[in-house]
Amino acid sequence: MEMIVVLFILACVQALAEFLPVSSSGHLVLVEHLPWIGERMRAIGEGLSLFINVMLHVATLIAVVVYLRRDIAYLAKGAWMSIVQREMNSPDMRTIAYIIIASVPAGTIGVLFHHQIESLFSSPKLVAIMLVVNGLVLLSTKHINIRHRFIGEAGVGRALIIGICQALAIVPGISRSGLTIAGGFFVGLEPVEAAKFSFLMAIPVIAGAGLLEGMKAAKAGLPDGFLLPLVLAMAVATILALAALHLLMHFVRKIRIDVFGYYTIAVGTAGLVYFYVCV
Repeated sequence: MEMIVVLFILACVQALAEFLPVSSSGHLVLVEHLPWIGERMRAIGEGLSLFINVMLHVATLIAVVVYLRRDIAYLAKGAWMSIVQREMNSPDMRTIAYIIIASVPAGTIGVLFHHQIESLFSSPKLVAIMLVVNGLVLLSTKHINIRHRFIGEAGVGRALIIGICQALAIVPGISRSGLTIAGGFFVGLEPVEAAKFSFLMAIPVIAGAGLLEGMKAAKAGLPDGFLLPLVLAMAVATILALAALHLLMHFVRKIRIDVFGYYTIAVGTAGLVYFYVCV
């Protein structure tokens, strides 16, 4: 019963923090290092804990696919028509190419430095510091001159810059959505286009991580009675992530993602006080 409670707490944290620019990985690390939850996570082992985190990421991936279903269908249809008509330089084909290019940095770092990255998740103090850094990045978006370039007009260089932002967000405490949307603002994407690009480029990265961890779990096996609570937790995460996506887009349209910066600075500061002074 206790493990079910922990699963649903983690699902809520993951879902609400994944697309809001507050770092879901950072929040999960802090939550998992709280005494009551930490004891239960250690009891199930590091491998299964990582698998839970990845599966909750997969749940939020389902949410973004549902949220962007029309955009994804439009891109797929446009790409198919471009292939049939041999127009490989169409806006849809360029958009897909830029998404792939932007996914390369994070994918490369994830493969080459997998174990080093995993070790970062064991340091709540580092996460607290990174949450403060994340907040400062978000606050800086108020000083970026907003332009109105569409995704298909981004270009290879700009796509790589946003991809590097996504790679940097592998560090827990740095928000992937926050840094990539800020990167989109910086290279001149229209705010809603920057957010959509951020969500679209998350799909291959999260799907790849989910596949790798799913293969590991298939070999190791899951504890008896664990699958159903995990599936229910994933369903909760998907629903809450959809709500978070709608909320974030509301702030993106108003060009006010900086408001989340105050929150992550506050959480990071509280984390530093707790783990340096209270523990």
